[in-house]
Amino acid sequence: MSIADPATDYYHINRRVPWSPYITLNPGDVFDVGGSSNPYFNFFEKQKKAYLVTQGDGSKEVLGGARFINAVAMGEVNSPNVAQIADELVRHLVAYIRELIWENVRMKEFPHLPSRQRCIWLIPNIAGVNYWINRMGITGEYQILRVKVQGRLHVASESFLLGDSEPMEETIAKARRYWLGIIETPGTEEILFEGRVKVMGLASNKERHT
Repeated sequence: MSIADPATDYYHINRRVPWSPYITLNPGDVFDVGGSSNPYFNFFEKQKKAYLVTQGDGSKEVLGGARFINAVAMGEVNSPNVAQIADELVRHLVAYIRELIWENVRMKEFPHLPSRQRCIWLIPNIAGVNYWINRMGITGEYQILRVKVQGRLHVASESFLLGDSEPMEETIAKARRYWLGIIETPGTEEILFEGRVKVMGLASNKERHT
């Protein structure tokens, strides 16, 4: 863990996504992070993947994601979008499982570090902003905030995050390397932060491309 330098500028991408209320922020705004679940993990706490199907008699029923895929496999439901839905569901479940495992390892072995479930993600420079916008395919409505912070942060590599099915011992080893802050591939860094954030300004498109 590092204590954030209050004189250093960081960046944060504030975007409209299904798990975020997207509160527009302005220079001078101050907010605290770490006291409750962040919007990303709150989505797992409050929402579920479910799909509306029409029965043979015309009635409609909402099926949970796994039940929906099983119904398609059993020939009970026809869906032209089953591949897309299955991909969406798998990504959701992998991310959900990852966050539970990563938090369990953090609490047991690295309790002094910021939690992925309560943090916000910071970026050290504009080059990093451009990387993450491209990496995450960010489109639509978003802000690039220039911020100063007071609190604790952890720099980790996203390359160690769980992305597929694998043996549990491999997953735990990756989680430990993540929380140890090991960076093997430059450019994969992400900064987890808990504490107080002050918005200093908004980055412009001109600033991003200079």
